[in-house]
Amino acid sequence: MRRFGAGLLLTCSVVLLSISIYFLMGMFAQEKADDLLQEQLREIYENEDGAQEPGGDLIPSGQTAPFVVDAGLLALHEENPDCIGWLTIEGTMIDYPVMYRPEEENYYLHRDFDGNYNANGCLFLAENCNPETSDNQIIYGHHMNSGKMFAALEGYKSREFYEEHPLITYNTLHGEETYEVLAAFSTPVYTGNDFAYYAFTKAESEAEYNSFLAAVKERSFYDTKITAAYGEKLLTLSTCEYSQKNGRMVVVAKKIDKGKDRIYYEDL
Repeated sequence: MRRFGAGLLLTCSVVLLSISIYFLMGMFAQEKADDLLQEQLREIYENEDGAQEPGGDLIPSGQTAPFVVDAGLLALHEENPDCIGWLTIEGTMIDYPVMYRPEEENYYLHRDFDGNYNANGCLFLAENCNPETSDNQIIYGHHMNSGKMFAALEGYKSREFYEEHPLITYNTLHGEETYEVLAAFSTPVYTGNDFAYYAFTKAESEAEYNSFLAAVKERSFYDTKITAAYGEKLLTLSTCEYSQKNGRMVVVAKKIDKGKDRIYYEDL
């Protein structure tokens, strides 16, 4: 009887080990496939030369384009019309296309550029945003243990990291945009009384805009001394944060013109 029990235990252990190895091999294979896909997308994005006027799907008939679009981004958009931008934070692993599919909530949460299942998912613009008219563009991405996607946002808990990475480049179908980080904070969601940063996309008034900005600055890990004025476009990056239940790590930035001076609190 003891031999039977030992044999059964050994058999179960072998089966469990085999299952674990099978899943680990599957995860490894998926990671390799994802790395290859990201490399291919980056090659398309970086190797297309120059810029060009956007096509008719982006500009109304008979009108002249007031901007030019990066040829690499346009090539990706032609491969998948859901691709509307490319987000980069220099010096980090954040260097990915941004997807947008407003008719299906969280469509790219666990899908790759081609729409196939992928645990890493894609960076994607929130469905309640409008790329053309929203005052605040909200982009979501996973916080992967591998350091991929939006894992690097965790670094903004440190002032030193912020000072080394103050700018975000968001290349869009309406031209390249540069954003400057003005606040970084973590907050819980699904509490029934949480800070609904994810709901603010369009300010109905200057007071509403300023209220959101004040709430963001109040929660920031440190004072960046950077603020924004009503009418300036905001960019919010959001990912999971694991120091609290249902935590989110959030970075808020404002659009700037590279040739203009920064706006500090002391200047207002």
